[in-house]
Amino acid sequence: MRGRKRAIALLTALGACVSILTGCSGETVEEPIRTSTIVLAADGSFTQCRVEDFDRDDYQLSELDGMIRREVQDYVGEAAGDGQTVTVEQVSSLEENDAQAMVALHFADSEVYKDYRAQVDNQSCELFYGTVQEALEAGYDLAGVLQDAKKGTDLTSEQLAKIGGNRVLIFEENLQIRCPSKVLYISSNVQITDAGYVDGTEGEGLKYVVIK
Repeated sequence: MRGRKRAIALLTALGACVSILTGCSGETVEEPIRTSTIVLAADGSFTQCRVEDFDRDDYQLSELDGMIRREVQDYVGEAAGDGQTVTVEQVSSLEENDAQAMVALHFADSEVYKDYRAQVDNQSCELFYGTVQEALEAGYDLAGVLQDAKKGTDLTSEQLAKIGGNRVLIFEENLQIRCPSKVLYISSNVQITDAGYVDGTEGEGLKYVVIK
């Protein structure tokens, strides 16, 4: 983290990992990521794509790449458990703006993400990605906060009892979310964009997204 601070002028947004992704509506669209974004996978893992201002007068992209990879290697080496909990997918400059560098990190699950943010970025955050049943067991209260993503009607207690196996993302940061399947229910502080993504960049408090 100390090395990254020396190489990056200012964190501005998360962005453009790939240009072709599946939107939360289930349709494939060609649209680069231009705002703070997490790309969810069906297995509970996800990729965080982050764009940061990069001072090319003093530092080279290869230096940033090396710093990020050392941070990840140090974290993985110290973290308990087996397997690659965090991997570097990409470190590159943006085609649209070479004054910014894109860092894409893949996280095994939301617990790893929160721990990484705390240990490496020195920043706590609230994010959960698992089944609805796991969220309830973890103490999240989903009653009264979800509504049908298409109709806008409130989710009933009977409906909530039937979706225990569906995955839910609960987050607090200002993010756009790209999903591996159709969004079924959302909280009132997020919206579905025309491209089919979940826009949680303006809402306050915890935000909820349940996918098919």
